Amino acid sequence: MNEQQFFVLLLCLTCAYALWKGGAPERISAVAFLAATAMTVLSTLTEMHRYLHVETGVILTDLLLLALLLGLAMRSTRWWPLFVAGFQLDGVVVHAMRMVAPDTIQLAYLYGTVLWSYPMVLLLAAGTWRHQERLRRNGSDPAWSGQETVSPSV
Repeated sequence: MNEQQFFVLLLCLTCAYALWKGGAPERISAVAFLAATAMTVLSTLTEMHRYLHVETGVILTDLLLLALLLGLAMRSTRWWPLFVAGFQLDGVVVHAMRMVAPDTIQLAYLYGTVLWSYPMVLLLAAGTWRHQERLRRNGSDPAWSGQETVSPSV
């Protein structure tokens, strides 16, 4: 199994877990991660020499994902979306680096954009697990700032 296959497996398992057991922020993130991955793959399918120049489709996808994650981080009661948005910002900065320094090594650009995906996926898994822990402990887990905690009826 190569690293691309490993990542796709990790992504699919984590997103399935988040869609099955997560709250609204986890589910939204899972769908966004899957959509961003599909958009990235589709935007680079026709390229013969990928990552030799700034990848326009990839940077647009990364900017859209960053905007969604920032919105999620601002509205959610969870801690992990803030870190995920920070990791996504790191990936966007790599694109900016490529624009400023076009002689950057092709593999450094490729791995710089991909590297941040691993901790993002792992944080989604951790966030989903913590959501389940709070549900077990408290009986509820409000997803959004301003939501009141509702106790389960006895």
